[in-house]
Amino acid sequence: MRRRTRFVVTALVVVPAVAFLGLMLHYVPFYAPSFAVWIGIAAALAGAASLVYPLRFLGVRTRVRGLALAFCGVGLAVAALFLPASVTRSARPDQRLDRFLPEYQFSEYHQVRVRAPREAVARATREVSLADMPAAVWLLRIRAAASGRFRTSTPDPRPLLDLMSQPGSGFLPLDTADPGELVYGMVGFVHKPRPPVTTPEQFAAFTEPGALRVAFNLRVVPEGDGTVRVSSETRCLANRDEARRAFARYWRIIYPGSAIIRRVWLDAIVARAQRHAEPS
Repeated sequence: MRRRTRFVVTALVVVPAVAFLGLMLHYVPFYAPSFAVWIGIAAALAGAASLVYPLRFLGVRTRVRGLALAFCGVGLAVAALFLPASVTRSARPDQRLDRFLPEYQFSEYHQVRVRAPREAVARATREVSLADMPAAVWLLRIRAAASGRFRTSTPDPRPLLDLMSQPGSGFLPLDTADPGELVYGMVGFVHKPRPPVTTPEQFAAFTEPGALRVAFNLRVVPEGDGTVRVSSETRCLANRDEARRAFARYWRIIYPGSAIIRRVWLDAIVARAQRHAEPS
């Protein structure tokens, strides 16, 4: 009877955990340092919990094992946070994004496909708002709460790219001439006020020590047979080692949330494009 109960409890934990991992891999492309950080955090929490009550269904049968698991988890998370990040050069030199940030230390890439006219997809790209992305709003509120900002408001119904184009948004339109690829960026410091960078030329030439440049694109590429690929790539480049190390720790912690936001952004574009393509 006890063995059967143990099996049921293990199944109730393992099955949801595997389902959650599968869902995460669908929205969050595998990035080893970030996954290692969060696995380490999870192991540390499980070990800490086992100091109070050993989690036998995880194989942690004693408090000593719980302590060992907690130490291993902390060690894994810290090691992953401090892994060095090398500079990578773009493997897709045909993008407009390469004119502004051809080299980078951190990046993420997402893509989806939709059967709709290219014009409908390009239009949807410019029209999607935060109101179309409840999951993104939820994650942004969590990030704001972590920063001590607990006040919530109704998601802005205005197009997200229009908001990013406004002065004071923190973002800068770098190249929006071609609806097939829109490029935006931002410049900042780890612990200093944002510098007065207001033009694409200033962005490309900005190499002040300790600064960080971030650029991302939204691409709409026809693939034939009525299928269109919508993709987004985000790149980050720190100008000096100290800024790179500081940003590496930040990026590896927030990467899963960032990836989910970008993926649901693309999903919202697909949903709106399909509505545009429906016969009226």
